[in-house]
Amino acid sequence: MAEGSEIKVSDVMTTDLVTARPDEAVRDAARKMAEAGVGSVLVVDEKGVLLGIITERDIVVRVVARGLDASKTLVGEVMTRNPITIYDDADLAAAAEYMMRKRIGHLPVVNSEGRLVGIISRSDIVRIAPSLIEVLFLRSAEA
Repeated sequence: MAEGSEIKVSDVMTTDLVTARPDEAVRDAARKMAEAGVGSVLVVDEKGVLLGIITERDIVVRVVARGLDASKTLVGEVMTRNPITIYDDADLAAAAEYMMRKRIGHLPVVNSEGRLVGIISRSDIVRIAPSLIEVLFLRSAEA
């Protein structure tokens, strides 16, 4: 059995979520990332329903590279809407494969009711199951 195949996403995911509202300034979201030491912020509505995700890369490509003012640009204008998610009971190896195929580094986690319960990143997977580095990085370089 391959390393990571018996480990569930729920065993590895981060549950202390860093969130923003779509009407917040990108600069505020970037500050949250810096303070929490994370590479993404989940964008939620007032009820905590997942609307999108904004990553460090999104900020660089969609704000900085375009010369937009991060204090005036809203998260909702540059976030990735309706992000790809994975269920908390999925195998970690399947999550790694999914992230590689979709070329994403952060994957919001939902429960069977579709409620946001966590997030998993490439670095979370590598920390727990180093053998999955090939799935996350080497295969994506070949694709």
